[in-house]
Amino acid sequence: MSHFETSPLSSQSAQAVATVALDNKKQADVSSVWLRILVAVSMGILISIHYTNYSPLASSMKTDLHINSGEVGLFSTLLFTGMALTYMVGGVLADRFGAKPVLLASCAVLTMGSLAQPLVPNLLWMLGWQIVIGFAAGCAFLAGANVIAGLGRYATLGQGLYGGSVQFGAGIGLLATPLLLPYLGWRGCFFFWGVLSIAGTLAWFLVREKRETQQVGALQVGTALRSPSLWLLGLSHMGTFSLGNAIAATITLYLTHVYGLSLVEAGVIGSLTPIIGTLFRPLGGWLLARHMLRSITLLRLGTAMGCLGVALLACPFHWPWLAAVGLGLIGIGSTVPYASVFNSAANLRSVKKGLAQGFVSMVSTPPVIVGPPLIGLIFDRTGSFLYAYGLIVAFGCIATGAAFLARRALKRESLQPASEI
Repeated sequence: MSHFETSPLSSQSAQAVATVALDNKKQADVSSVWLRILVAVSMGILISIHYTNYSPLASSMKTDLHINSGEVGLFSTLLFTGMALTYMVGGVLADRFGAKPVLLASCAVLTMGSLAQPLVPNLLWMLGWQIVIGFAAGCAFLAGANVIAGLGRYATLGQGLYGGSVQFGAGIGLLATPLLLPYLGWRGCFFFWGVLSIAGTLAWFLVREKRETQQVGALQVGTALRSPSLWLLGLSHMGTFSLGNAIAATITLYLTHVYGLSLVEAGVIGSLTPIIGTLFRPLGGWLLARHMLRSITLLRLGTAMGCLGVALLACPFHWPWLAAVGLGLIGIGSTVPYASVFNSAANLRSVKKGLAQGFVSMVSTPPVIVGPPLIGLIFDRTGSFLYAYGLIVAFGCIATGAAFLARRALKRESLQPASEI
């Protein structure tokens, strides 16, 4: 046989080697996908603990700092104001420079703010660091969503798991903080969560990022501002993420005063609402991935359920079963449409995904920014949650209306098939 000829055996061996190499590459790619999801989920938990960890500490802070319920509500206002101001920044930076550098920097700043905040027991000092934590959390959250949105066929499942991690972290903040309080004091509780946040920074060193950077200019921002789809998705998101966090920030106050529960009991029951979302955010992504529900149908159901749940809490009939149903509706309705919102925003023709997701998140923030301090002030003045939670019901009605208008706009602007919208 001439040395220019190839034997059948050697050809088969080459094919076998190529097949094994391809299989190994696929396995490596799948492993990389799951590592990214795992790290993003861990970071989501550590960030979102800060959404609620101050709520069980309200009574202790009011006594030591000589403040009222409205001033305690400013912890939520400044946190989510900071997040609102950097949602778009985080999305644009992730589009421009890649998600990993943004995540490392923002997680480091969040950790620094968390550790510095309890060092001085002064309201202005603590609120100043609270907005820094918000800046960092907004960038980190959107950069994490950017990572998940780039996972191809795993994106829908990944968004559900990522969104579920945020709910789980918020639940842990409500559940674990009252248990730590007798041992650490309220300042020690803040410091404890700051130390734990270090893990969120270190975890990103494990991730290798494929940098797919894109220039995002003023023209893109202008396009986002003119997009009916983004405005309607953002207003709808008020009735999911923002509504749920406004209630989570005040649920301890509600349960201790309306039903006379201890702080630990209120923390345990209040944590069930966001922890329910740990299951239902991934469920929403699964339902969409299986094409069992259309994206906007799921969004409409979620906003309506959340609005109804808050209305039940606002009722003057203080029946425990009514509160349980209300909390259940909020837990499900405020979380199950998460993948609908973020995947719809990431699939617009004219706006890059990071900018689009940041814009939607920014538009959604009014209830969680103005809600908690106003709820506290109204409750201090009236001693009732009828008007306090009635304010959140109004936001829920706006969100539900926007959800019913969103489909027509998305059909004009989305890359998704009309049958999935």
